[in-house]
Amino acid sequence: MKKVYCATDMKVRKGARIQRFAGQCNGHSIAEFAFTLPLLAVLLFAIIQYGFIFNAYMTLRHAAHQTARVLSLPLADSSSTNVMSVASQAITPMLDPSNLGAPVVSFGSFGSGNATINVELSYGLPLIIRYVVPNAVSNTLTITAHATYRKESPN
Repeated sequence: MKKVYCATDMKVRKGARIQRFAGQCNGHSIAEFAFTLPLLAVLLFAIIQYGFIFNAYMTLRHAAHQTARVLSLPLADSSSTNVMSVASQAITPMLDPSNLGAPVVSFGSFGSGNATINVELSYGLPLIIRYVVPNAVSNTLTITAHATYRKESPN
């Protein structure tokens, strides 16, 4: 009887033909594939999920800087509706504005009386797979971004 080598066997005699995947195998390669496929799928979705998280963080950070920049201008309207409008417009191309939390704006000073504007934005990012992200609550991850700008004085 002629011995048929499986595609996963590494012992091939000199001069023996290597059979295709359709050769006679005992099924252990299919079982190994069935064990590794879920792990590879979770790894793939985890990489995709962290890409979405990074994108959301960078977009939220940009929105915080845009909001602080607008508020740092002389005679800027610092009402809560204007702050929310500026932040929503800054995240609109990439993120859903309905998941944006209420912006926190505080005024401070540093050095020799220079006024500062601190903006904090938070966003509830919906997750694809909750189990690959630590600190995720009810399929959302809260991302926060801060920006501090110096208040421009009118000339």
